[in-house]
Amino acid sequence: MASEATSQSKGKGKGYFTWTPEMDRVMGTCFIDQMNQGNKLDGKCAWKTAAYTVVMNALFDKLNISVTKANILSRFKTWEKHYDILYPLLQSCNSGSAIIWDYSRGRIDVRDEDVWNVRVSENPKILPYRKKIVVENWEDICTLFSQDRANGEGAQTVFEANVETEVEESANVEESFETDSRSLEDEVMNALLARQRSKSKASSSTNDRGTKRKLTSSQVLYKVLGRMADSLDKYLNSECSKVTTKMVEDELSKIELDRFQLLKGIDLHMNDRTKYDTFSGLGDDLKKDWLLMHIGN
Repeated sequence: MASEATSQSKGKGKGYFTWTPEMDRVMGTCFIDQMNQGNKLDGKCAWKTAAYTVVMNALFDKLNISVTKANILSRFKTWEKHYDILYPLLQSCNSGSAIIWDYSRGRIDVRDEDVWNVRVSENPKILPYRKKIVVENWEDICTLFSQDRANGEGAQTVFEANVETEVEESANVEESFETDSRSLEDEVMNALLARQRSKSKASSSTNDRGTKRKLTSSQVLYKVLGRMADSLDKYLNSECSKVTTKMVEDELSKIELDRFQLLKGIDLHMNDRTKYDTFSGLGDDLKKDWLLMHIGN
């Protein structure tokens, strides 16, 4: 089983730096985290300097191994080569395909030799990935390189689809904060108006006390926005933002439902503040029709 290595130097017989599976795991985990934090730039192997620093520190802290940015870039090129060779072969494969990826061994698993021979004749570069080259971090490589290769509307990987679903679900909570947002906006405006009214008084007071520094309107706004963020965080973590079983039962008791409809109604509203607020805000003559529409009766 061949080990993979990247070169630190072009000199023959020396200067070689060997990467281990443990190093690949640490590097992959760090770069995925940095990508999620927005430190990935457009282009292949393009990252903010902070991302490389995080990876170098993590490799030293976890494995006591010192690497340079050049080492990391070299390893990225190796990962990129794996992706360019394997992804066209594996992108349409599933558990029932003639050729699949064996995650436990980090290799291609062939179930139909005839199909394999045809694919090798089309692209001989895939041949070593069956028995010689081991890629234990294939999932990390797909996560890191798929965004650079996705082109056109609808180009998407399995990993991106999962993230997109989570984003769509989280967007549903926006409506429930509309009233609170308006009150927070009022707080900003009131603070700015108060600042304007006290401007002349603050100016004369400053002359009496020397060179006391005054806050600008922008600084006041930043402070108010900070309080807004704190208020929103407290709201998200407060009990008042949660829907309880008693709250749902109280609302459902206002309309005539059989036992099955009642249970489905509770299931619909629990942990969904938007649906609960919509239902509770309807008139009693509309509640039942709205509920039956959503539970499918």
